Amino acid sequence: MVHGPWEVRIHRVEASAGTVVRMGGWAPADDTAPLETECGSGWALVRRADGLTTVLATLIGPADSTPAVERARGHNAFGEHSATPLVTVPHPGGTLVPAALVVLTADPAVHGDPYALRTGTRATPTAGGGVEICFPDGTESLVAPLP
Repeated sequence: MVHGPWEVRIHRVEASAGTVVRMGGWAPADDTAPLETECGSGWALVRRADGLTTVLATLIGPADSTPAVERARGHNAFGEHSATPLVTVPHPGGTLVPAALVVLTADPAVHGDPYALRTGTRATPTAGGGVEICFPDGTESLVAPLP
């Protein structure tokens, strides 16, 4: 589900307990210098010097998700230095339906606002198996249950 700079990705992962589930965001790149990175509880951020910012934040999933940033050099067609925000979650076994917010923006009104980047989007599972999403600007969407 995409709305402006916000994208909510919902997955259904069937696996045995202990399987590692890794969700990744966009990989901005820059030829001049390594990108700025930051991680917090359930989220990881990458920012170029010109302000282009990407964030990956867990919306639905195990509380013990681990954020990280994977850096690379010489692996991205858009620049020598690149970095990808990641969140790793342990699979409890059976069916796991994690959801992640992925943001990609150069808009200073968004990339300078932690609420718009990390905590302003809400995803709530519905009784029927769908997911209700509310974006920071108040726009709401319903994602139908996964087959």
